[in-house]
Amino acid sequence: MTPLINHSSTRLQRRAWPTHLVLAAALLGCSHNPSPPPPETGTAAANVVVTVKNLNTSDVTVFANINGQEQRLGTVTSQQTANFELDWGRIGPSGRVSMVVNQIGSSGTYRSGAVTLRPGSQVTVQVAPSLRNSTTQAY
Repeated sequence: MTPLINHSSTRLQRRAWPTHLVLAAALLGCSHNPSPPPPETGTAAANVVVTVKNLNTSDVTVFANINGQEQRLGTVTSQQTANFELDWGRIGPSGRVSMVVNQIGSSGTYRSGAVTLRPGSQVTVQVAPSLRNSTTQAY
């Protein structure tokens, strides 16, 4: 006995194959999204936002060391978070900044290593309960 072959079903499958190929190619073409251009220097969007989360029991004063000069950003009270803004024009083409945190009422200081930034970067400083365990990250 010979098996029955449904020729109309086979023809439909052959016709559907190119359609699936075109659909797959179109989806792959749409999957690439170029990254947006960096913010233009001299605009507010180019400035760097520094977020300081103080988990320490003491209040702290925060500085940014830019090209060897410390710029005071402000004070963050214990168990609070504060945001500061650095003008990209002060940072300049080197894009390297380090953060300095001084514990108020103590000689404790945290100094981050230099982080490389670009216009519009965000910096997060987490002040740990033990100051030496604090961290700095740049995005």
